[in-house]
Amino acid sequence: MTFVPVCLARLASFSLIGVALTLSACGGAQEADKSAASAGTSPALSRSAQGGTATGHASPQDAAQLAQGARLSSADLQAAELQAQSLDQARTSEKGANDALSDLKSGEIAPKGAYVSGDVARKAAAVRIPAYRFYNGGTGAHFYTTNETERATVAATLSPPFSFEGPAFSVANDFSPGLSPVHRFFNSQSGVHFYTISETERANVVANLPQFTYEGVAYHASSVAGVGLVPLYRFYVPSRGFHFYTASLAERDNIIATLSATYNYENIGYFVLASDWRAEKLPHTGVTSAQCYQGNSNTLVVCSSASAYPEQDGKRVSVNPMSYSAVGIHPRTSCVRDNVTGLIWEGKEASGARSGSNTFTHLGNNAATDASGYLAAINASNLCGYNDWRLPSRQELLTLVDYGISTEPRLNTAWFPNTANGSSWSAEGVSDSASNAWTVDFSANGGSTDPTLRTNTRGLRLVRGSAPQGPRFTYSTVAYGSDAANNLVNDAWTGLQWRRCEQGRTWSGSSCEGSASQLTHSQALATAGFAGIFNGGVWRLPNVKELASLTDLSVTSGARINPVAFPGADNETQWSSSPSVGDVNLAWIAVFDDGGAYVSYRDVSYAVRLVRVSQ
Repeated sequence: MTFVPVCLARLASFSLIGVALTLSACGGAQEADKSAASAGTSPALSRSAQGGTATGHASPQDAAQLAQGARLSSADLQAAELQAQSLDQARTSEKGANDALSDLKSGEIAPKGAYVSGDVARKAAAVRIPAYRFYNGGTGAHFYTTNETERATVAATLSPPFSFEGPAFSVANDFSPGLSPVHRFFNSQSGVHFYTISETERANVVANLPQFTYEGVAYHASSVAGVGLVPLYRFYVPSRGFHFYTASLAERDNIIATLSATYNYENIGYFVLASDWRAEKLPHTGVTSAQCYQGNSNTLVVCSSASAYPEQDGKRVSVNPMSYSAVGIHPRTSCVRDNVTGLIWEGKEASGARSGSNTFTHLGNNAATDASGYLAAINASNLCGYNDWRLPSRQELLTLVDYGISTEPRLNTAWFPNTANGSSWSAEGVSDSASNAWTVDFSANGGSTDPTLRTNTRGLRLVRGSAPQGPRFTYSTVAYGSDAANNLVNDAWTGLQWRRCEQGRTWSGSSCEGSASQLTHSQALATAGFAGIFNGGVWRLPNVKELASLTDLSVTSGARINPVAFPGADNETQWSSSPSVGDVNLAWIAVFDDGGAYVSYRDVSYAVRLVRVSQ
C-alpha cells in the first residue's frame, strides 16, 4: 500500500484567531528539498512528508469545480447511508444477517446493522494502522503519516523541526468489508494533498482539475457512520487554494466559530477508525467465575470471593465470552460462525468425507488423505457457498478451546457436534523443523499446542475469513517503575497492551535490563495484582489465549516472540492466569523456548509478562 501523509495545520489549543494563515501551509518547497538532502531521501518523498507552499487563489473555474466536488462527495455519503439502511431492511440472502460482511468487495456498502454493531470497525481492526502526527516547528504545521518507515525516518533525521506527537487516528491499510478506498491527489498549485472517498468526486477532479495529480488509493475508510468510526471533517480555504482536514470535533467547531470567513466547511469527508476503539478481539478462555485460585492454595473458589487473587482469568468471563451462531440456513454440521472473531468454521458430520473422526497427514502432496487434498476437495464442493476455505492458524484453533471444562472434546459440542477427541492440524509449520507442523489438542487434557510430525495423521477443521494482517505493534509510554519511554507495546491484532519487559527487568529505552523474576504461580498472581493496584489498577496476568498470541512461530532461534517489539526477551517459560480445571495443581504456561502452550505444576517458578486492556 502507498503510504499517505496527511497535512494538517497546527491549531494549538484551538486558539486560531490571527494565526490561521501562517499555520495553514505544510512547509515550503525549498525547505522540503533541503530536508530531503539532509535526510538522504528524494525531494518528492520529503515534500510528500512536509507539503508544499500554498501559493494563492484558485481560479473561479477551479473554485467552482472544487465546490461541485464537495457537493458530489456529500451526495455520495448520503447515498451510501441510504443504501446501508435499505440493505438492513432487505437482508434475505441465504447466508443471513450474521454473514452480512462475508462476501463484500472493496467499495461495497454493508447493511447498516453491521456498522451500528461495530462489526465493520471490529473487522477493520485486523488491518488497522495509526496515522502518526508530527508538529513542524519551522512551519507551524502538522504532518500525518501512516508509513512506519517514514515515521521513523522523520523522527530520526528531521527532528527538529519535526516533533513527534504520537498516533492521532486510525485507518485501514487494506480492504476490509464495509470500507471503501480513499483516493489521494497532489495539488501542484497549493503543494498539499487532497483526499476523497467519493468516486464521483474523484472522477470530477481527474476530468476538470489538471493541477491535481492522482496518486492512487491511500488507505481505506468508511462512507457510513458506525460504532468505532469517527468523522473526518473537511474544509476548503479558497484564499489559499487548499483543503484542510481534522478528526477533532472540538477543532472543527472552533474553526467554524472563529474562521468561517476564510475556512469554508464542507461537512464530513468520510469516517476513519476511532483512536479510542479498544475492543479486545480474542474470545475468552471459557474458565468460569467459580474457577479462581484462592490465595496461597490450589483450591478453586468463586472469583468474587475476598480470598481469591485479583484479576484472574475467571474474573473476566464477561469479556468476549465464546459465542457462536448459524450461517444463514446452513446446519451446524456444515459451518458455524464465531461471533467474536467473525471467522466461519467448518462443521463436521457423523460419517462420510467430512466426518469428525477422519484424520490426515500434513505433507502438502494433494493426496486425498492429506490436509492439502482435503482442502482442495472442500473448496471444490463450495461448502456453505464458499470456495475460500483454508487451514487455520494455530492461534485461531486455540480460540475454539474451552479451558473451563475437563470433558472431551474441549470445545462447545452443541455448536461443533461430531468433533473427535485428539489434535487438529494448523497451517503453521515448526520454524526450525520442516518435518513438523503445529497441532492443537482438544482431548480431555487438551488446550496444549504441540509440534507434530507431518507424516502423522491428525484431525482437521477448516476456516474462512480474514486473518490479521498489517502492522501489528506500535509503542507508547506509561508510568511503570523506572521504565524509560516507549515501554508499552500496543497490539493491534488483539487490542491488548503489553509491558515490554518481564517482571524484574527495567526498560532502558532500547532493551530490558536486569534479570526476570522467577515466581511460582501463586506468586505470579499476587505480583500481578500488586502491580495492578499500584500502577493504575489495569495490569494483570494474561490468560492462556492472550499469552499464546504473543508467540511468534516464524522465529527460528531464541525466544519465539517478536524481537523488535520485545528486544532481548528471555528465552523462557511464562505463567498465564488460567487454571488447569482438570487438575488444579497445574496452570497454563507459554514456553517461549519452542513457542508451545502447556500446563505446569504451580509450585514451579517461571517468568511473568503483564498485560492490560488498551486505555
